[in-house]
Amino acid sequence: MYQGVIAALVTPLSETGEVSESGVARLLDTVRPHVDALLPNLSTGEGRRLGDRQWEDMLTATVKHAGGLPVLAGILRPTTERVLERARVAVDLGAQALVATTPYGPGITQDEIHRHFTELGERGGLPVVVYHGTEVAGNAADFDTLLRICELPSVVAVKDSSGSADFTRRLVRARPGARILAGLEHLLLESGPVDGYVVALANVEPALCADLFAGRLADPATRLADACARYGLERDDWYRTIKTALYHRGVLETDRTVETAEADE
Repeated sequence: MYQGVIAALVTPLSETGEVSESGVARLLDTVRPHVDALLPNLSTGEGRRLGDRQWEDMLTATVKHAGGLPVLAGILRPTTERVLERARVAVDLGAQALVATTPYGPGITQDEIHRHFTELGERGGLPVVVYHGTEVAGNAADFDTLLRICELPSVVAVKDSSGSADFTRRLVRARPGARILAGLEHLLLESGPVDGYVVALANVEPALCADLFAGRLADPATRLADACARYGLERDDWYRTIKTALYHRGVLETDRTVETAEADE
């Protein structure tokens, strides 16, 4: 469940801004043969902006159409208690794990970060994948704190989106007891022998992602760079360009984002 290619899914929306179950089903039909697990409602899924109903509907549809693949529930909420609220729902909806950041805010201490993941493990009812990076929460665990977090019995993996391949390689060398997953496409080939990839690229190029992870490509750096450029994966709104590509292929019925849906209300 915590190795191989994990698809960080976009959230398909209907013309009215609701989660499109048919869009989720078509999307999963295209990625399912090539990936090892599914991750809705994280950053690629616009998880910070999803309302409660959208978040639940996306997780429900993903579990329903997973076809036997494990489903890891992305939970992007600012406090421990708010993450736990959604974790309890994720348990009821059939998720196999939760993926969460540190609590939001620049003043969060390392002890508070460690306590946050301790609480998630003890009270959340699911194995925990640490989403490591500053983009969402505005802070991150430092290396020593992250190693302490990995010692928690409930922590099964780290999705490293720190932006530093050196940091990822250092984690791999430390053998912390949790799986190490690379989370940024442009650094995949520099991140060392990680246990898996958690990537938005799997929405549009799942077979390429599988081949990259398995080492089956003759010129992986060029193929990866071309894909990152084609889908705008280093843009701030990478999820938008992915949705547009899937819309043009007929996988999604719209390329609407949560922002555009809200603007029309």
